[in-house]
Amino acid sequence: MKLVSGFPLLIQQFTALFKKNLLLAWRNKWGTCVQLFSSFFFIFLIFCIQKALEVRSASSTDYKSIEDPAPLVSPPIPPCEEKFFIKQPCYDFVWSGDGSSKIRNIVTAIMANNPGRPIPATKVKSFRTSADVDEWLLNNPMTCSGALHFLEREATVISYGIQTNSTAVAKRKQYEERTFKFQISLQIAAEREIVRSLIGVPNFSWDVSFKEFAHPARELYSAIKQVGPTFFLATAMFGFVVSNVFFDRRERTQASRGNDNDGSL
Repeated sequence: MKLVSGFPLLIQQFTALFKKNLLLAWRNKWGTCVQLFSSFFFIFLIFCIQKALEVRSASSTDYKSIEDPAPLVSPPIPPCEEKFFIKQPCYDFVWSGDGSSKIRNIVTAIMANNPGRPIPATKVKSFRTSADVDEWLLNNPMTCSGALHFLEREATVISYGIQTNSTAVAKRKQYEERTFKFQISLQIAAEREIVRSLIGVPNFSWDVSFKEFAHPARELYSAIKQVGPTFFLATAMFGFVVSNVFFDRRERTQASRGNDNDGSL
C-alpha cells in the first residue's frame, strides 16, 4: 500500500475515522439518538416552561395594560367553596347584631336578594357581638369568606363593618382576588339592604359599580431571560457528556475483550 502524506493523508484519516464513528453510532442507536436529540428536548422544555408561565398569568390583570377598566356591577356574594383552602363545612358569611330584629330582617334580605344565587340559611351564622365573631373565627379558622358587623345606633342610623382575611393566599402561584371577590360583594349587599330597610322600599333599585385602577402592564417573569443562557450552556454540554459516557463504555468493553483473549492464549 502506497503511503501518502499531506492533504491526501488528511482525507484518508478523516474518511477512516468517519466510517469508524458511523459504524459505532449505528451499533449504539440509542446513545446516538440521545446525543442528537437531547439538546432539542431541553430547549423545547424551557420554552414549555415559559408558555406555562404566560398561560398561568393570563387571567391576572397585573400583566395587562388597563386603560379603561370594565365596571364590576353588583357582584354577588360568592359561595364559600370558591375560597382557596376553605374548610368544610363552611359559611358564605357570618354576622353580628343578632339582638336587633331590624338587623335580622336586613340579613334575611341580603340572603334572599343575592344576585343569581339566594344564600341558604345553612350557609350563614349569626352572633350577638363582634367579639363573639372574633372568638368563633379564632376557634374555626378558614371556615368562612367574611363577616358583617351591624350596629343599630338610632332608628334611622345603622352602621356596618366588613371583616375579611387580608392575607395574600395563592394556589399554584395564582393569588386570590380578595377585594372584588369578597369585600366589595359584602359591602354592596349590606348597603343595598340597609337603604331599603330605612326607606321602607323593599324593591328599591340599587345599582353600584366599581372599577379597577387603570395601570400599565407589569413585566412578566421570563424564564428564558433569567436562566436561559445557563440552561442553553448545560444543554450544549449534555451532548458531549453523553458522547464521553458511551466512549468510555466502549473502551472498557474493548479492554475487557482484549483481556479475555490474552487469557485464552
